[in-house]
Amino acid sequence: MKFKGVIYVLLAALIYGVTPLLCSLTYPLGNNGFSMTFFRNFFVIPILYITIILKGVDLRLNKHEVKTLLPACILGACLSMLFLYTSYKYISIGTATTLHFSYPVFVLIISSIFFKEPIKITNVFVIFVAVIGISCFMNISEGFNIKGVLYAVASGIAYALFIVILDKNDLVSMNRYKLSFYIAVISVVILLCLNIPFKQLVFIQTLHSYFYMFIVSILTSIFGIIFLKEGIKLIGATNAAVFSLFEPLSSIIVSYLFLGTRISILQMVGCLLIIVSVLLLVKFNNNSC
Repeated sequence: MKFKGVIYVLLAALIYGVTPLLCSLTYPLGNNGFSMTFFRNFFVIPILYITIILKGVDLRLNKHEVKTLLPACILGACLSMLFLYTSYKYISIGTATTLHFSYPVFVLIISSIFFKEPIKITNVFVIFVAVIGISCFMNISEGFNIKGVLYAVASGIAYALFIVILDKNDLVSMNRYKLSFYIAVISVVILLCLNIPFKQLVFIQTLHSYFYMFIVSILTSIFGIIFLKEGIKLIGATNAAVFSLFEPLSSIIVSYLFLGTRISILQMVGCLLIIVSVLLLVKFNNNSC
């Protein structure tokens, strides 16, 4: 297994694990999941465009890239994050993140059904161990809001489709800045169109809210997507999905360090199981990549 690819995916997992905490800080300030998704993509467009111009990257797209970019943007950067951010309104971040991280299972299923990839028993076992670990983070004492649960699971399914589309349609070979730029632009256009009937976009917010959204935008729509894309390119969609399970682990650690959130014994067990699952994946695939 290519160590560089693993590092890329782990960095993406760290970024995506930190950002939900920043997102949650904006909701008491008048923000919502729709606006969070919109501004996350909107803020990076000028930054990415300037970067592309300075690096002399060709922004033209061929027909194949257009056909694959649209579903990738709709599912990954738009619907997946929209569903996840909206779920925070109904259930806790820990529970929502737990349900979202059912996506490695969906990656395995989608790759098997639609692309006829053989399901390795070792991968099934690793994902099983990891899912048990992830479930240790779920806060069942708060009860379940069915709307929040459905949003979180839907985000996992959409994100799984996004990862598979990146891997199977050769989008991972596209220039990293060009890919991030088009994902952001298409997502903004889609959300603006959706806002016409639903009217969910909130422009009048506090400076603190805009600051948090800007940080989330830079972290996720530039660094997060780039690291994930490079990781998938080197180690494949299924392996990248499993290594991404470090995301809730990073979220728990950041909550402990910066918010003073207590870590329960059950969550410690969950952390250990996730680490074990990743180490097993490295061991099982050490000679295959």
